[in-house]
Amino acid sequence: MKRIPTLAAAACLVLLSACGGGDGGSGGADSGDVDTSATLRYAASGGATSFDPHKTVSSSDFLVLSYAYDRLVHVDSEGQPVPGLAESWEFAEDMSTLTLNLRQGVEFPDGTPFDAKAVKANLDRAMQDDSITAAQLGAVDSVRVVDDATVELALGGPAVHLVLSLSDLGGMMVTPSAFDDPKALALAPDGIGRFTLADSQPGARYQFEATENYWDEDGLKLAGFDLQVITDPQTVLNGVGSDQFDCALVSPAMIDPASQIPGTNVETRTVLTQTVLFPNQTKSEFGDVRVRQALNHAIDREAVLEGAQEGHGEASTGLFPSDYFVPNDAVSDLMAYDPDRAKELLAEAGLEDGFSFTAITLTIPQFVTTAEIIKEQLAAVGIEMTIKALPPADAGVSFLNGDSDAVISGWTGRPDPSMLLTNYFAEDAPQNVSHVEPEGFTDALAAANAEEDTETRGELLDAAQLTVLEHGAVVPITFNSVGTVCSEDVVGYEAPLIGNSEFRGVGITG
Repeated sequence: MKRIPTLAAAACLVLLSACGGGDGGSGGADSGDVDTSATLRYAASGGATSFDPHKTVSSSDFLVLSYAYDRLVHVDSEGQPVPGLAESWEFAEDMSTLTLNLRQGVEFPDGTPFDAKAVKANLDRAMQDDSITAAQLGAVDSVRVVDDATVELALGGPAVHLVLSLSDLGGMMVTPSAFDDPKALALAPDGIGRFTLADSQPGARYQFEATENYWDEDGLKLAGFDLQVITDPQTVLNGVGSDQFDCALVSPAMIDPASQIPGTNVETRTVLTQTVLFPNQTKSEFGDVRVRQALNHAIDREAVLEGAQEGHGEASTGLFPSDYFVPNDAVSDLMAYDPDRAKELLAEAGLEDGFSFTAITLTIPQFVTTAEIIKEQLAAVGIEMTIKALPPADAGVSFLNGDSDAVISGWTGRPDPSMLLTNYFAEDAPQNVSHVEPEGFTDALAAANAEEDTETRGELLDAAQLTVLEHGAVVPITFNSVGTVCSEDVVGYEAPLIGNSEFRGVGITG
């Protein structure tokens, strides 16, 4: 079986400005070919709930925030760590510290120098208990300013995953003075990044302007970026065909129609983004592990893949795609389609006559169709599921507020597997709505994050996901084959493995 080479920072443990594909991970367009006065018009299916990377409640906000905030570490299209605002990094031989060497000559929008003091202020805030990023940075005990260009992170535990964790929300650098007004920061970004927000209609449209004198010339070849949130896939394709958009995110079921639009290119890839059914273990009958296990056996994932995604993607056999470096060997049997076993488990739980629950899903057609198929399959084992479809900007928040018993949604890909596991299953993680942690989870994940060898680490991560799926903490459904359709005038775009298109280095020819 082919496996994607390691995403882990293990390959980059001991050094590093040379690890990865180049300075800042900038992509491909030849600057001599592009019109630097152009604005790229992009249609996507979701916006942002907040522009505060540390205090948002949704990890999916990363997509929109990545246009406005640089991180200490960036990633290339294969998910490998490359220098961002940290030019290099190095673990101590005993893994007791991680030293970051910072880029010099960079300033925040208010003129404050980007230096070690600012990085410490950001990381200290990102590690606060009420920060969504606290769990991702849990291995960090403290941050020390060594000099203006160097910070040292003292580590209290295994941290092979930490470099890639700094490529996500926790590594975004906010202007320190903006911490004093968190309400304003939630509404408009304030930090170092390629773009500044010129205007927005929250949840619907975000118009960005290029940052003057941006430090990475290869990473910015546009004058602006105009993101519109459109959930109807046919409207998206019509917009591309009529030159309303230069690029658009295409749902799996619309990949084939998108490829028929003249004058465009479509790039597709099965990515780490996945569709899941996530039960709240404090609601309905989900406090019983046998009920949660029954859900995993009641769902025919191949039927969902064909019915909701036109076969584009992959039916889940675990929390990771089949060609990823983390195998699903330990968990695939726990997810085997076996409605008779599902009925047995329900009977053992005293629910031989079934039960009912409500699931939120997104108003995006792919998710509505997925929910309808799941509803039918659950009915076959005696479970009645009521579907409540909400706009993407509202669904996650509503579920976290306890407004439903479960959610059928998309989990965006994360640079390192430990981030996915921590975000949703660590007891104190904000997105672990149940705040129940599977038995053995912490120890299993710590063992994986202490292992530098990629193959061995993959096996240990498989053991960590075993604790999750034995606990029935989630019902993985499918991995998405994500498509991006762009005008032939757009150059330098590469489909990212993680699934979040940052458009770094992308340009438009004149």
